[in-house]
Amino acid sequence: MLFRIGSLILATLILTGCQNISKDDLQVLQARADKVDQLEQEYAQLKQEHASLKQSISQLNSQLEQEIKENQVLIEQNMQTGIIKVTMQQDIIFPSGSFEIDQEGAADILRKVVASLDGENKLRIVGHTDNLPVSKKWRDKFSDNWDLSARRAGEVARFLIWGTGFSPANIEVVGRAHVEPIADNTTEEGRALNRRIELFIQK
Repeated sequence: MLFRIGSLILATLILTGCQNISKDDLQVLQARADKVDQLEQEYAQLKQEHASLKQSISQLNSQLEQEIKENQVLIEQNMQTGIIKVTMQQDIIFPSGSFEIDQEGAADILRKVVASLDGENKLRIVGHTDNLPVSKKWRDKFSDNWDLSARRAGEVARFLIWGTGFSPANIEVVGRAHVEPIADNTTEEGRALNRRIELFIQK
């Protein structure tokens, strides 16, 4: 309602036929009124996007309630950027010694995530490792942690594309190796937390 003030003032001045307003002044007032109207439209759009973001977060929290309680999944949101981050620990995504999606655990979680999205959402999948070098038994497949983290993120992307029908055009895959830890790499518990997949959902 406040954003209509500029337009109302302009309309009032024109209707009352104020003799002291020149053509140039009217153009300035019109430009200001147009700017106010534009701001009102942008504000309405932001309110709509904010409401949509809250709805998506609420839906995700509801669908993943059990996984969140068991600390398998962490959901965070940035109300300014409109980006939702879903963090999944590696141990629930890939069975021990495997690089295929766990069909009983992670697959179900990923399907729930996709169920909360629409066809317009962009999805950035980021793989992370701890700071330990790739073990000898895997060096024939992965040269280093950069390769390993990108492969893990890629496996999640493949599942989302082939397993849920998510559009590949809306997916970005990134491997960040060990350079963005969220816990202490000097402990096993910390390293386990650092081995993770992050899904960044953009409306």
